[in-house]
Amino acid sequence: MKSKEWILHNLPLFLVVLICFTLVAVIRSFQIPETGRNVVVGCVLVGELGDKGWNEGHSTGLLNACQSYDCGFIVREWVAETEDAVSYAVSELVDDGANVIFLTSFGYGEYMDEIAREYPHVAFFGISGEGEAKNATTYFARLYQARYIAGIIAGAESKTGVLGYITSTPNSQANRSINAYAMGIRFSNPKARLIVRFTGSWEDEAAERESVALLAAKGADVITYHEVRPYAVEEAEKLGLMSVGYNAVYEKYSDKFLTAALYNWEVLYEKVLGDYMSGRSNFSNSYWLGFEDNAVDLYPLSPLVSERTASLAAAEKQRIINERSVFSGVIYDNTGILRCDKDEIISDHELFTGMDWFIEGVEIY
Repeated sequence: MKSKEWILHNLPLFLVVLICFTLVAVIRSFQIPETGRNVVVGCVLVGELGDKGWNEGHSTGLLNACQSYDCGFIVREWVAETEDAVSYAVSELVDDGANVIFLTSFGYGEYMDEIAREYPHVAFFGISGEGEAKNATTYFARLYQARYIAGIIAGAESKTGVLGYITSTPNSQANRSINAYAMGIRFSNPKARLIVRFTGSWEDEAAERESVALLAAKGADVITYHEVRPYAVEEAEKLGLMSVGYNAVYEKYSDKFLTAALYNWEVLYEKVLGDYMSGRSNFSNSYWLGFEDNAVDLYPLSPLVSERTASLAAAEKQRIINERSVFSGVIYDNTGILRCDKDEIISDHELFTGMDWFIEGVEIY
């Protein structure tokens, strides 16, 4: 009888100890591997490692982070956004010793959780997906913040009030950038229109160059893009159009190149890999860094950009840093539906996975 009373009396203590052991076990499972075991980072790319575009930005940023933390680094290039291709690339990386894997293309997110569950002792980071597996999470930069500021500049400098945007396919990542850019355009030029042409591919030089000419024929005098390489900017330069860059800038252009919305992948990878190495990774939370973290920025403005426009853009950038908000206040979509009301902010969840609409002023070619 006394034994039973003793157990009942001490049961709460036992439960606390059990919970603590469980938490420690879960946390330790994705901390830095035990001393003596090397950390090898695997990187999955949708295209060429040295493409002077999307893939080079990821590979260079991640390589620099690996060098900072003395990690191994291995890459698989030209991995299609299909389940079989991603699964095969991951299996090769794991066989080669990778215990941390970064999936760097939007289309990979659909398969990340399922693949992560197949390799429970490997940590997975992807730029899209839900990150529901216990060893997987998402990471990204809030490029839409820089897109919004770039839109302010483009809208202010446009003479026709018609601007062009070239991208692959409508998904939440692309739509978020389109909408932010359009919001910026209409902030500085309220009657402006943004015409978007989808090419159906992240890299199709002929289609992207053709799209510039087609949008110019519609009156667009400023061109931007969301593709792997800057073919659209190159074509805009040939046609004497103004342009706005994206992701990174590797070439020198004319003064008609107004600015660019840039990722700082090295900052993002230093943060994400650093958290993993120090045991601070929390796989129930995603990483989404912005202006305030120096994870996104603008390319230096062209001399063609007026001081007034530059001041307007700088003030809005500071507002975003202070308020951490672009998609707030009254926002209607291009069919007239109210998407955000006064004193409301569109949630990160909707921005990341659910933006399947376009704001007022956006037209699809």
